[in-house]
Amino acid sequence: MNKHKLPKYLISPNNMVVQVAISVLFAIAFLSVYVPLSNSRTTWFSLIDEGKLIYTVVFILFSTIFLILSRIMMYYTSKRLIRFTYPIYIIWNVAEITLIGLFHSFISLNIMGVDGYAQSLIIGKSILITTIALGFPFIVTDLSFALIDSRRVLNIARRVIQANSANNAANKAKLKNAENHTDDNVPDLINFSDYTGALKFTVKLTDIYYIKAEGNYVNVFYHNKDGFSSFVLRNKIQAIEDSLAGTPLMRCHRTYIVNTNNIKLIRNEDDSYFIEFNQSGLESVPVSRTYSEKIVQRFTKI
Repeated sequence: MNKHKLPKYLISPNNMVVQVAISVLFAIAFLSVYVPLSNSRTTWFSLIDEGKLIYTVVFILFSTIFLILSRIMMYYTSKRLIRFTYPIYIIWNVAEITLIGLFHSFISLNIMGVDGYAQSLIIGKSILITTIALGFPFIVTDLSFALIDSRRVLNIARRVIQANSANNAANKAKLKNAENHTDDNVPDLINFSDYTGALKFTVKLTDIYYIKAEGNYVNVFYHNKDGFSSFVLRNKIQAIEDSLAGTPLMRCHRTYIVNTNNIKLIRNEDDSYFIEFNQSGLESVPVSRTYSEKIVQRFTKI
């Protein structure tokens, strides 16, 4: 496990949108307060002076668009090219702040005609002010995301620990009972149809362990007298999920449906959750954040 691996919540699309929006609003508010209090000619930012308003709007729009494009690039880079770590994330943020600060100094020197200062001083001051205006909301939002995610993880972990502890002493007995655990309206046999609606496969509910999506096909993994087998049929996993409504077969990931009656435990590994089954020889199935709460609630009721 890489201790420096960046948590997923820091580069999730929703959190990045929130961070950019808050950072831009904070920067505008900060500069609106800072500029009137400063007598320096380098602080030309203004929302009142008509002569400076156009450049102020251009600067804000450019900075906002730049941040949006930068975060889009960060997201796709983390998915396809680079495994983001804390140092890489920090360097990326510093680069964003530096480039925006350089753009401010460019306007100051070449458009606003600020003179009487050394060029290096203007550049340094622009980067410093940009660091304060953007660095503070960057840090605050990142800490807020960390707090929210920690509460989510602790809540799930608490439920998992309680469920595992409660089930540990009578695990074998409960697993045996779980095989027969169904509501009155839940069938003993589960039918699987293809995309045309034609029946292709029927298997006992207690023998099903998980269903995995593979493109336009789904693979049903089940237990028989010879061990584990699988059956492939052409259908979308969403259609399969809809047909299994009201049964212990529940979606836990965009590519997986699991039989919650056959779950042995749910483990936390590297900021992610995985399902282990009550039979050996099966792969661990991932649990995505979208479905984690429902899966844990169902598991604690078994």
